[in-house]
Amino acid sequence: MHRCLVVSDLHLCDVEEHHDGWKAYKSSRHVFDYDLERLVNQSIDSRPEAACFTLVLNGDILDFDLVCAVPSPPAWPVSRSERLRGLDPTGPKSAWKCDRILDHHPVFIRTLARVLCSGHEVVIVMGNHDRELHFLEVRQVIVDRLLARVKEGGGTCDPSSIRFEPWFYYVPGEIYAEHGNQYDYYSSFKFLLHPTVNIGNEELLALPMGNLSNRYLMTRMGFFNPHSTDFIQNVFSYAIHWLRFYAFKRRSLVWIWFWGSMVVMARLLRLKKHLRKRPDGYQGLREGVVHDNGLADVTVDGLERLQRPPITSRFFRIIREFWIDRLVMSLVMIGGTVALALVPIPLWIKLMVPLSCFPLVFFVYERAVHGEDVFTVDSKLPSIARSIADLVPVKLVTMGHTHRPALIPLTQGVSFANTGTWASVSRWTDRGEPPGFRNYLQADFDRGDPAITLGSCSGPAHDYPDPNSLSPGTQ
Repeated sequence: MHRCLVVSDLHLCDVEEHHDGWKAYKSSRHVFDYDLERLVNQSIDSRPEAACFTLVLNGDILDFDLVCAVPSPPAWPVSRSERLRGLDPTGPKSAWKCDRILDHHPVFIRTLARVLCSGHEVVIVMGNHDRELHFLEVRQVIVDRLLARVKEGGGTCDPSSIRFEPWFYYVPGEIYAEHGNQYDYYSSFKFLLHPTVNIGNEELLALPMGNLSNRYLMTRMGFFNPHSTDFIQNVFSYAIHWLRFYAFKRRSLVWIWFWGSMVVMARLLRLKKHLRKRPDGYQGLREGVVHDNGLADVTVDGLERLQRPPITSRFFRIIREFWIDRLVMSLVMIGGTVALALVPIPLWIKLMVPLSCFPLVFFVYERAVHGEDVFTVDSKLPSIARSIADLVPVKLVTMGHTHRPALIPLTQGVSFANTGTWASVSRWTDRGEPPGFRNYLQADFDRGDPAITLGSCSGPAHDYPDPNSLSPGTQ
């Protein structure tokens, strides 16, 4: 028997405290490390006798996009932009970020070390927010921390029990686990197995639009929650949000939005130029996936065809996501209203066009070009999971990414599960944000149909150390 415990979208990052609610999603009251530890311990201890155990961390476990801190002094050149928005996604800088995150989550390391000490396996599937795990030096930070914690506890483990999967985790006849960002063109990578480009003699992660928006917009618009969808609102809600949180404070919203949008679009255009050619050696990486998972080449072809190309090839959708198209329309309508007021025409025309024609044009435009949004991928994941189950012989297909938990039967004996999120997903209120759903998926595989549980765990609040007092190895 084999028990798999799957969690995703922990979005662990460094802890920050702000008295006014700025970046409330990073505050210590949302640290759930003890709840995760209790869940993992219970799952190991309650497994059937002689059953092996695998902890699958199915993407977005660490959130590199939300770490804005810079070392002092830095070991490498740091630009002014990096000091404002966080370090660029290079190997050495991302390794420093990884160290910082783990400094603030020692219980997380202790939890994973307990799995290894028990002779079991930890599998880390890379998502879009922790794609920095592509860099060897970042993975080494995690491995070193785990091995040190195991040794400190007097245990031993095989380093091969710590697995990093860039695409999916697959056990024939049992489970296929993938984060799910490749089916979302806001978060997909063009070359998933080699997601870096060389710019200025430096190897950089080719971040998709969603990640760039988090780094250049969301981290500087701290009264929005990047783990939720409350940043997707209409113009009236944005106006209310601005009045409530920004109008009478020394924080900017409009300028951050406009300039951040320009920077993200410029970065996407620069990346598009470097992503035209398939990286050297990519075929070898793909063949490694075929070999390591015992799959036919045609099967991997089918899995690749299900993925969405990144939005970088659809520039209109990019400017629409940043509201640039609506800004241009508003300016044109304001200019048209002023022009009508200055020309000698009947008053009824001067009033009718701005009050009725312009709103009608705007409404028709919105209906015509609405297209996909970040909610679309959530409705498509079950059908994608069914296509995956048609390609690989498994009884369970699981993903995360959308932060919406679901357990859906696909066919006789085959199910799809979305493991939701552990991050806070509600809107910011005066009472603070309640914790996320903290979902988990537990599946016991034997000869028959698997026993599948999609649950949620939460517990009493725990005192968390002051992040300023934490140091490497703090327990």
